[in-house]
Amino acid sequence: MIDLHSHLLPGLDDGPEEVSETLEIIKEMSFLGYIEIVPTPHKFHTLFNPDPNIVMGRISALGKTMVRRFSFEYMCNIPKIKELSDHREFSRTKNGYKIIMVEFSPFVGKKEIENSVFSLNAGGFIPLLAHIERYLKDDEFWLELKKKYKVFFQSSVRTLAKASFHIKKKQVIRFLEKEIIDNLGTDLHRATQLESVDKGLTFLKNNFAGYGKDLFSDKFLFENS
Repeated sequence: MIDLHSHLLPGLDDGPEEVSETLEIIKEMSFLGYIEIVPTPHKFHTLFNPDPNIVMGRISALGKTMVRRFSFEYMCNIPKIKELSDHREFSRTKNGYKIIMVEFSPFVGKKEIENSVFSLNAGGFIPLLAHIERYLKDDEFWLELKKKYKVFFQSSVRTLAKASFHIKKKQVIRFLEKEIIDNLGTDLHRATQLESVDKGLTFLKNNFAGYGKDLFSDKFLFENS
């Protein structure tokens, strides 16, 4: 399994402050079955905007672990994203589109999401929209967005660890049933969240063992583009 969403590098954003916690997270995630972690520090966040060289330095300081590359979780600021020369994209499609992770404010409206995806496509990007259950939009909106634009959807596996009546968990379950989720990330920030990753994985295994897509891979980035 590959995790395409985490904040485990120390001292960059709202993740761990010490490298010891980062190493603990890496060790425990290997026990859960992960073979690679792709950290995604916040970029253009109100409080965080790490330099790529500093991020690479944090990875080098870890030594030989399953953290070998990184990308960013971009706050959706289209002008700032477009002006960068190095996006650290997850990958590029055959047509040259850059695949990057994008997040919005929890209070974002439908029109802003749609306009942003349109603008990103026009600028040569395919966004992987992080934790779409966070925005509490109706299922039909996400289905139509996927029909109209080049876009990938990610949910957090930790959402599946929530109580059965939780509104976000119920939505992710519907997303999985409709097979519109392309990837499940951990969105890990601290070692204390590892238990919810384990519970989420167990729920998925017990309830969606036959789900057709590999939700913990980067294959979809290439195969669906």
